[in-house]
Amino acid sequence: MMRKLLLSSLFLSMMMGAGVSLLSSCRMAPKQDPGDTVAASVFAPVDTAALNRKVRARHALLMNAKDSTDIFYIGQGSTDKRVQLISYPSQRDTLVYGKTRHLKRSGSTDVGHIVRVKFLVSEGDTLVQGLEEARH
Repeated sequence: MMRKLLLSSLFLSMMMGAGVSLLSSCRMAPKQDPGDTVAASVFAPVDTAALNRKVRARHALLMNAKDSTDIFYIGQGSTDKRVQLISYPSQRDTLVYGKTRHLKRSGSTDVGHIVRVKFLVSEGDTLVQGLEEARH
């Protein structure tokens, strides 16, 4: 009985050892360590010349743009008595005008909106008579 128990435990341990050795990797297999080798596409430098060209072209387009004479952005400096107008599309110039007593509005004339402005010119004073939201 003792002999059968010893043989069966020995057989069981051999089977477990064989199973573990079959499931583990072969030590003679070639090593798959590429080291510092990485695909060139990962480290391809960004073409800054092309980016700078695009930025310069966009900037030149804005700088050469002709501002409209009656279309403006409404500026943040607008109050109950005055309206701040920022040139459209370049946003380079800022103008502050007084409002007439009854300002005619149509559409949204909040800060940041693009509006068409109607001026009232009388004896040297220029006032804003109407604001109309410009649809683009």
